[in-house]
Amino acid sequence: MKGARRGLRNRGFDFDVLVVGSGHAGCEAAFAAARLNMKAAMVTMDVGNVAGMPCNPAIGGPGKAQIVAEIDALGGEMALATDNTAIEMRLLNASKGPAVQSLRAQVDKRAYSAYMRRRIEASGIKLIKGMVTEVLTGAGKAYGVKLEDGSAIRARTVILCTGVYLESRIVIGPKVVESGPIGESSARGLSASLASLGFELGRFKTGTSPRILKGSIDWDQLVPERGADKPVAFSFMSVPMLRSKNVCYSAYTNENTHEVVRKNIDRAPLFDGTIEGVGPRYCPSIEDKVMRFPNRKRHQLYFEIESEESDDVYILGLSTSLPEDVQYQMIYTVPGLTKAKISRPGYAIEYDYLIPSQIHPTFEVQGISGLFTAGQINATSGYEEAAAQGLLAGVNAAMKIKEEEPLVLGRKEAYIGVLLDDLVSTVIEEPYRMLTSRAEHRLFLRHSNADMRLTPLGRRVGLVSEERWQAFSRKAEFINRGRALLEQKVTGGAIKDLLRSPERHIEDFIGVVDGLGGLPEEVLSEIEIEAKYAGFIERQNREARRLEKHLEKKLPANVNWRQLKSLSRETVDKLVRYRPPTIGRALGVGVSPSDALVILAMLRSGKLRALVQPERAPRGE
Repeated sequence: MKGARRGLRNRGFDFDVLVVGSGHAGCEAAFAAARLNMKAAMVTMDVGNVAGMPCNPAIGGPGKAQIVAEIDALGGEMALATDNTAIEMRLLNASKGPAVQSLRAQVDKRAYSAYMRRRIEASGIKLIKGMVTEVLTGAGKAYGVKLEDGSAIRARTVILCTGVYLESRIVIGPKVVESGPIGESSARGLSASLASLGFELGRFKTGTSPRILKGSIDWDQLVPERGADKPVAFSFMSVPMLRSKNVCYSAYTNENTHEVVRKNIDRAPLFDGTIEGVGPRYCPSIEDKVMRFPNRKRHQLYFEIESEESDDVYILGLSTSLPEDVQYQMIYTVPGLTKAKISRPGYAIEYDYLIPSQIHPTFEVQGISGLFTAGQINATSGYEEAAAQGLLAGVNAAMKIKEEEPLVLGRKEAYIGVLLDDLVSTVIEEPYRMLTSRAEHRLFLRHSNADMRLTPLGRRVGLVSEERWQAFSRKAEFINRGRALLEQKVTGGAIKDLLRSPERHIEDFIGVVDGLGGLPEEVLSEIEIEAKYAGFIERQNREARRLEKHLEKKLPANVNWRQLKSLSRETVDKLVRYRPPTIGRALGVGVSPSDALVILAMLRSGKLRALVQPERAPRGE
């Protein structure tokens, strides 16, 4: 019966959901659609490059790891793929609070791609080779795409996950090539198609570091970066593992490195006008870092092996578009690289993107029914941010076909909700990257509780398998049992209150309260975090509510924002450029909620008034 309904629904269409692109956004979009019983396909220029990693071979990090956990909690694939292909994992900010702790995995990029390809085939998703040049529309609806060879694919919904390929070009010194990453084809024609439909496009740039041949590195001159000292995993369905391979090393640039950059800055495309697109603030090139921070004596570099089947080593922190001969001069100054051989030079890549204010919170574009966008086409950067958008776009494309309520996450529910809200409601001036500071509820939005927050939502829409739901239900039962046990009173008060002290830990009470010792370790850790940070979470929630009440609070004109050292550089730049008249407008131009709270506090204390500069009198007066 189900097959009969599908056949009737698809009359006149090749697919229910057609995904354009096979990157991280495209994969999660197709998986989500397939799990919701949609006939799904992916059209891509290279069927062998599924879920590729043209930049560093890593998943996770601050803010990003939380997104991966949320994708997993909703039934997505990225966390499982990472756990199955990780070479090493590290726990970042281990000495800090749970809100900023995050996993980061160095993965085998070839194994990761192969894993995703196998999962696509197992999910019944059809892979189609081709370059999409046009979105087919009629009566305000998308009904498929046209390929470069003139053929058409008809679909009830279309999701554009084109990454950095739209009219892309590679820049290495004076060499400019119309190309995608790593020598792949650039996507031609689709930008013009979107523009003809009335959409406004922008131009961004990003970059990557040179790859060095493994055998040409003197590894003894580098510092090993140890992985996590306890078993860890990204997915709530994975068994945590302890990985002990030394595959990540570090070193630093030095004054000689910086001198090479300075002497050749006139040959840098970033400074001579060759590159026109705006680059990511939080992942600058080495030439940008040297020129913007002249007092910095060194910059840290990380050496990451890309795959156990490859000789390439990625140097994180050395992104550059300088000419190849300058890249050689530069790397020779770094310890361990005096005899290094470049297998692939670093490069900058420019590409078109869709101004994200033109999309709905469902990731459907405004004005064209059935057309969705996800990933770097929406002005974001990062594999994790792309995958999260793809998952929601895939769900909502299916929900549109099924005529059911879409899945839209809020800022209080998930980092993905923060990402979504920022994209559709703020001014995006550079490739958007998730940061923990962007989330005003970050103490609550932890990696460890993403399943408790989101798995019921994933189950409601049909993404979560029975196996995953049973595992979630068992854990939820244990957590509820643990919370009840923490209500018990011992000498000094209730256990949950005693745990607020930094000196007290849940292990102190295992021999005191019957039942605690029988709970899984992950459950004990979670209920301890809940108890220990309950007061901080409530305070953070109060601050967020207070911010919502003061959106119309007026800001003084002519504030010298650059004197405020407590604000991020990104916030200061936006305040100086836009001069928002209210707290609400400050948020609207991209000021983070945490920085807005700082501004609000200074406003209420009167300190902001002290930074107001007198207005200059007009000439002639």
